Amino acid sequence: MLSQSEENYLKAIFSIELSNAKTVSTTLIAKNLSTKASSVTDMIKKLADKNLVNYEKYKGVKLTSEGKEIA
Repeated sequence: MLSQSEENYLKAIFSIELSNAKTVSTTLIAKNLSTKASSVTDMIKKLADKNLVNYEKYKGVKLTSEGKEIA
């Protein structure tokens, strides 16, 4: 089960992916959620551990198929 915060991050990533159709930067997520980029990185790592996102340092984030279903 995911926390409300985790779900909000997935929704934000999904929304940004729809508009950009490429990997999503932590900066864009931070702006979308009005939070700090360092907080975003911490959450992205948690979501990656749950196989909900693919994260490459300095390249960005992309939802996995499971992450898309939840978003």
